[in-house]
Amino acid sequence: MDVKRKYAGIVLFSALVVGFETVVIEGALRVADLSVYLVAGVPTIVGGSILLGISPKSSGEFARGLGGRGWIAMLAVCVLSATGILMWYDAVGRIGASKEAILGGGSSEVLFIVILSAIFLKERLSRLEAIGSILVVLGVFVVLANGEDLGLSLGIGEAEAIISSVFLAISVVIVTKLLRTHELTPLSGIELLVSGLLTMLVASSLGLVGTWPTSRGWGILLAIGILPAIGLLTYNAGLPKIGASMTGVLYALSGIITVGVQLVVLFFIPDADLQLPDSLFLAVTGSMIAFVGVYLLNRQPLRKDT
Repeated sequence: MDVKRKYAGIVLFSALVVGFETVVIEGALRVADLSVYLVAGVPTIVGGSILLGISPKSSGEFARGLGGRGWIAMLAVCVLSATGILMWYDAVGRIGASKEAILGGGSSEVLFIVILSAIFLKERLSRLEAIGSILVVLGVFVVLANGEDLGLSLGIGEAEAIISSVFLAISVVIVTKLLRTHELTPLSGIELLVSGLLTMLVASSLGLVGTWPTSRGWGILLAIGILPAIGLLTYNAGLPKIGASMTGVLYALSGIITVGVQLVVLFFIPDADLQLPDSLFLAVTGSMIAFVGVYLLNRQPLRKDT
């Protein structure tokens, strides 16, 4: 198995994990009645602790070896990730897991990553890739279309899903550059841990956490923590090997996967409190248009400046 195929498979596994995570988040917000700030912060802290605890010695050496500029870049990544994750989770609570996944990681985040990679990672877009970018945007608008009157509905949740993609895309580009010279696992662990701590610090200081969970709620939060650990580690693994753009394209499958997971859950548990898109037909159609776009974005290898 060649390197590209190997890491493409790893990133596809990341998309599967994140699709499942998104549905679990929706369940935690709706069924267990947990605060979005707790769901955004606590599992992220747990996930970061898991990754850093895999090899404490290596994690310590990584932290000491980052240097001043490295820590500035790392803290920027954490602030961007914390903001993006918080808006992502809040969007799930407002518009449902499937629509958020298709609007966010399934399309717009890919577009932002490709654009930023062209600017900062010296990846140039061909004409074919530019057409793909347009199709991605078109796919987003189709997903936004209201199934009843075909009008466009853009509320707070939809805006959060798209804006969160901007923050997360910027963090992806910075992480890609860091991973060229730094180790994968401790970098991913620090990204999760510090992002989660920042989220909880801001939420607690502003009194946004509300009622703290019961023991059952804490159990759910701690259990969820394994998902961001696996999801981010496998996602970041692809960045230095197959590039930010291709990683983002493959990650876009999380949108379709999320809808699929929801449908499976609803098949076995019809009364499950999961929110599908207003029009499943338009959501899937828009997603497929976006997938054609992201396919064209990487139909030819990105050219890099020498």
